[in-house]
Amino acid sequence: MAVRIIFWCAAGLVVYTYFGYPLLLFVSTTVVQGARDFRFLFRRRTRRTVTVTDEELSFVSLIIPAHNEEEAIAEKIENSLALNYPREKLEIIVGSDGSDDRTNEIVESFAGRDVVLAAYEERRGKPSVINDTVKRAKGEIIVLSDATTIIDRDAIRNIVRHFDDPNVGAVNGELRFVAPGIGHKGEGLYWRYEVMIKFMENRLGVVLGSSGALCAVRKSIYRPIPANCICDDFLITLNVMIDRYRAVYDPEAQSVEKTADSEELESKRRERISAGNFQALAWTTRLLNPLRGWVALCYLSHKVFKWITWAFMLAALVANVPLVGERLYLVIMLLQTGFYVSALFARLPIRIPVLSGVGRITHYFIAMHVALLRGLIRHLRGTQAVAWKREHR
Repeated sequence: MAVRIIFWCAAGLVVYTYFGYPLLLFVSTTVVQGARDFRFLFRRRTRRTVTVTDEELSFVSLIIPAHNEEEAIAEKIENSLALNYPREKLEIIVGSDGSDDRTNEIVESFAGRDVVLAAYEERRGKPSVINDTVKRAKGEIIVLSDATTIIDRDAIRNIVRHFDDPNVGAVNGELRFVAPGIGHKGEGLYWRYEVMIKFMENRLGVVLGSSGALCAVRKSIYRPIPANCICDDFLITLNVMIDRYRAVYDPEAQSVEKTADSEELESKRRERISAGNFQALAWTTRLLNPLRGWVALCYLSHKVFKWITWAFMLAALVANVPLVGERLYLVIMLLQTGFYVSALFARLPIRIPVLSGVGRITHYFIAMHVALLRGLIRHLRGTQAVAWKREHR
């Protein structure tokens, strides 16, 4: 009986995390949207974010943290200068974290176009660069964007409109991945799944973390992040919610980034993010207070459970073994085994469309959870470095 309980609890948590929770969100957001529609019929108040004129736009500081980005920084700056935002209201600052290549030289070549270089001689890590650069920024709104990210022309304008609401403290855009190799298609599919979850959570007034590719925060409420913080973008948004401000996800504020060129680099990136997630959890446990309502439920279901799904999967597999004498559990064991074996299809020397496609998806799913486990180990050992390495893309 104890083994059966362990099996069904573990299997149930896996199913809930990836299927039950999205279904719960879908039903909840449908009810919430229906209530809003009903209220609108009687109140007739606009439900759309108001588009502001150029004169009404806030002054924005676009901060680009960088370390040895000589290959990407020029393209990034040109992209930033081409944004559809009044130039006199857009400050572009590159925070160089002890770069010892041509990054600083390239940024300085744009000085005539009012691009500011904040060069820090000692390499201390991205959190310290962000904290110090935010202090010198002139903008009411701080927009953070990675050096390898290309921002859509209207993204900043779409982000800033949300800050007309004084209760909004942070806004996150949508990151789209461009995969250079066929092996990354699993990530593209999973990322679309994540976007769907974020879209529904946003309707409930919840945004859990952000991507350093494109996120914005109101400077007046910005809380400096710890110097040893690994996932700075994630913590910045959660701090906003801890302080009872709203965080908003805007799918119209888009940016593009390439996945890493090799599976090894992708795995290291996932492990780093995983270590940072567990680190941030220790600083944000108050968001799990049931009194926080949807925030607590979404944080537990979307983040915490996902981070330890590998434990649920392992428990379900191990607990299934002594039960295979019964037909039901034998069938489930065969399905579990087939799931793990299917990941090998991604390594077939000959591409078979259906098998290879399934294999890439299961391989990515398993690799992601292995990286989450490794990230937890790194966090517990304290071996994850804060300073980030340049990923060749």
